[in-house]
Amino acid sequence: MENSDFASIDPAPPLAETAETPSIPEFEKTLLDTSLPLFQRYRAMFALRDLASPPDLPTAVPAVHALARGMYDPSALFRHEIAFVFGQLCHPASVPSLIETLSNTKEESMVRHEAAEALGSLGEEDGVEDVLKKFLNDPEQVVKDSIVVALDMAEFERNGELQYASIPVTETAAAAA
Repeated sequence: MENSDFASIDPAPPLAETAETPSIPEFEKTLLDTSLPLFQRYRAMFALRDLASPPDLPTAVPAVHALARGMYDPSALFRHEIAFVFGQLCHPASVPSLIETLSNTKEESMVRHEAAEALGSLGEEDGVEDVLKKFLNDPEQVVKDSIVVALDMAEFERNGELQYASIPVTETAAAAA
């Protein structure tokens, strides 16, 4: 497993760029090819993620759009992982795909939960908070819980606080330090 620039340990290393200009279409083709091993497809997903960060890279929006096409994959696990990557990226171009995923009540709850939390990380984007609020009473408990977390994340993003979900120091913890 390889460390990424996203403070996570990725289950697969990104595919290497083979040319001077990264080939988003090649990575996308690998990402969407369900006949390939999942490991290879994950490598393409992480290569596309890396081409989308920082968000001002000229490859960022096309890479996010390529990842968004993966949200139609037959594997819920794979769709969940793409939603997680969107949460890492916090790229505004992922918002339409994430809203579509969250809004699809036939989607697996683990995918919708990840889409909700990814949207929470984009809480400063217009309309995101309103979309999240529509799902506060979702019938799926994991989605409902994720909406609460996402709204908290959105508030954090809007307020520009220095630390998300800081834990208050108790007297016991302070004495131990």
